[in-house]
Amino acid sequence: MLKKTLKRAGIGFLLGIAVGNLIAFLSVVPFGSGGSIVSQKLTEMCGGEAEALLLHSFLSGLIGFAGCAGMTFYDMEEWSLLRIMASHLGVIFAVFLPVSYVLDWFGSLADLLIMSGMMLVSYFIVWRVMCVIYGRQVKELNEIQQKYNDGKKAA
Repeated sequence: MLKKTLKRAGIGFLLGIAVGNLIAFLSVVPFGSGGSIVSQKLTEMCGGEAEALLLHSFLSGLIGFAGCAGMTFYDMEEWSLLRIMASHLGVIFAVFLPVSYVLDWFGSLADLLIMSGMMLVSYFIVWRVMCVIYGRQVKELNEIQQKYNDGKKAA
């Protein structure tokens, strides 16, 4: 299970870097501001734009790392789906909130609430997709079990 978790975490880290930088890039380019994809506050804190971009990439990767590594909770067969979901969401928010603060992704409490709401909606969509996938797997297993039981009764 550790190997599977580390593999997921590594993929998540790379995806986090890609998605974090893509979102930052897309938030600058349409406005034609010619500015940096990292905030001025972060650039000042790091002492330069290159350092700020590296920190931005690393911290964006941490969000992906937490999300994908946290998928291991879904492998816990003895846990209820609610416990799994709450644990996974807790890990994601425990990483997202401090990272988003450091990266200066929100300027006010309203921005934070909007971003948190977007995260919750996104999480719910992913969670719902996972429920559908697991539901199909359970249905397939039940059909296989029924065929097995029917074959056993005929013999």
